[in-house]
Amino acid sequence: MIRSFRTPASTPRHNLNRLWFAQSTSLVGLQTGSVAVPLLAVDVLHADASQVALIGTLSSIPWLIAPVIGTIADRANRKQLLVVSHFGRALLWLTVPAAYLLGVLTLQQLWLVSAMVGLLSVVFAVGYRTFLPTIVPAAELGAANGKMGGTDATARAIGPAFAGYLIQLIGAVWTVLVQTMASLLAGVSTAAIRSDRRTAPRLDERAPRLTEWWRSITDGFACVYRIKPLRWLTLGETAYLFFFDVGFAIITVFFRTTLELTPTIIGVIFSVGSLGGILGATMATRLRAHAGFNSTVKTAAVLRGIGIAILPLSLLAPSHTLTIAVLIAGRGINACAWSVYEVLTDTYQQTTLPDNHRGSATAASLWLGNGASTIGAALAAALATTISTTALLTTAGIGAAAAGGISLLVNTTDSTGQADEATQPELTADHDEPEPR
Repeated sequence: MIRSFRTPASTPRHNLNRLWFAQSTSLVGLQTGSVAVPLLAVDVLHADASQVALIGTLSSIPWLIAPVIGTIADRANRKQLLVVSHFGRALLWLTVPAAYLLGVLTLQQLWLVSAMVGLLSVVFAVGYRTFLPTIVPAAELGAANGKMGGTDATARAIGPAFAGYLIQLIGAVWTVLVQTMASLLAGVSTAAIRSDRRTAPRLDERAPRLTEWWRSITDGFACVYRIKPLRWLTLGETAYLFFFDVGFAIITVFFRTTLELTPTIIGVIFSVGSLGGILGATMATRLRAHAGFNSTVKTAAVLRGIGIAILPLSLLAPSHTLTIAVLIAGRGINACAWSVYEVLTDTYQQTTLPDNHRGSATAASLWLGNGASTIGAALAAALATTISTTALLTTAGIGAAAAGGISLLVNTTDSTGQADEATQPELTADHDEPEPR
């Protein structure tokens, strides 16, 4: 029997602040690492392009088992999963400067660390999305997701520049310590969250059978499919991420070789454009309140694709200044609309999915999206030798805008994005009460 108890009235706000701080520090660490680790491989270990590319590949491979992570999130304590993901990444990053001091640092270690950190990053991505609804009232989820989205956009805007400054100041090896400290702080902050034990999934004392694992994974995909608005949102997101990564994989080459921009200008375009993401995260809930969930999410889905389609139009600009202005505008529109879309769809998903399948369903949608991203990037790499970067980026923009059209099929039950009982999935089994045989 579960013992009931009351939590202080201020706990939800304090818990959100602790989770927000953990997410913020974790994202700063990840953005720092996205620059520090490849440069460490090049400057310290003298890696070539293919060896550096393998770092990103290995860190992405764990997304293949995201549905398994989601199933674990439905069975285990989600707060503990987040704590393990933070402290685990801190220990992994700490091995890099330690090995360097001992004179035994190798590319093989860097690859292994990247793969293990990638696995724990999947745990974090699934865990915080499923844990947030257990510590924040449903009516406040939109604002909470907006706060999280704003942090994500801020980290993407300032993280690479911050990392570049640190690397120049203290070197890539010691910049990795920033990732270690960030993960440690995130772990401590998450551990301090006082969650209501009634919200945690109940653990089955017996070890789950293989058939139960498989059923839980398929139930996650069933949730995504049977809730019609979520089905179309996930399909649109998957298609968009495929085309986005087709363009993103070659966009730096387009900037550098086709437009002949300097590295400084390229950095400015990414950073200034990313400010649109902060604006979008801040405006998302207000836009939904003004125009309704359906209209806002559909507009955002189309606009983020149009933002990519604008980028190759910079070739038509009559001056260098206008070229940069077009690029910043395109990137800004994309980032702003994407933040609006992510905040609203995350909130919709969190308030619609049943708690005992929230982890597996969230992982299912993330698996589809990240799988499409990987395929898109690989396709761009394969085609870049025979097709110009301008043609690839133009195709990516048109495809991303068309993917936004899929969202036009979304029709929730009301303007807030809440689903009624008719939209809830009827699954084949429940973890707490197995289907009678």
